[in-house]
Formats: sequence, structure tokens, C-alpha cells
Amino acid sequence: MAQGNPYARFVEVMKRQGRAMNEPAMTVGIVTGVDPVSISVDGVPIAEHIYCNQVTSSNKDEELAAILEQEEYVSPALKGFLKELYEGIRVQPGDYVLVQRVGNQFLICGKVAAL
Repeated sequence: MAQGNPYARFVEVMKRQGRAMNEPAMTVGIVTGVDPVSISVDGVPIAEHIYCNQVTSSNKDEELAAILEQEEYVSPALKGFLKELYEGIRVQPGDYVLVQRVGNQFLICGKVAAL
């Protein structure tokens, strides 16, 4: 039908271009593991091809506290801020994360407040 009708051909071209130019969809996933990072998106477990640049998955509270205690020229207020910042970007199982799927890769864009 699209071959003979110019309007139908035009609509088909618009559909193809829309798919090609649209950005990948974003969704919310749940962290299921941290070493290595694994997530669940819409109930589907994902353990490979996960990239997270803005969050940390390690549990190094003790290391951070020891490093900050050794720093004598860092104010207590800054130490407190750094500890809070670390808590804000660290993911643990059960945390929600914003996930963008690009092909078969899953990019964790950041931690999401509880839904």
C-alpha cells in the first residue's frame, strides 16, 4: 500500500526517521548486587554490559573515615560533607537507579530517591 500512495510512503519515512533519531528510553532499575554491579530492569536480571560512571558500588566507609581522619588540614564540616556525598552516590542492593539502554549496554546515570 505504501508503494502507490505518496501519503503512506511519507508516513513510513517519518516512522523510520523517528526511530533512528529518538534517544534511547530511560527507565528505573533496582540494584541487585554490587560486586560486580548487577541490576534488575522490569523484573529482568542484568549482570553484564553495565556501566556506571556517576555512582560507586563499593562499601568503603571505613577506608574513607580513616583517610579523612589522617587529613589534619581538612575542616570537620568538609569531612562531614564528603561523608554525606559518598553516601549519596554509593549504591547498595535495593537502591533505585536511572538506567538508559543503548543497544545491549545499560548505562546507570545516577541514583534515584526512593519511589
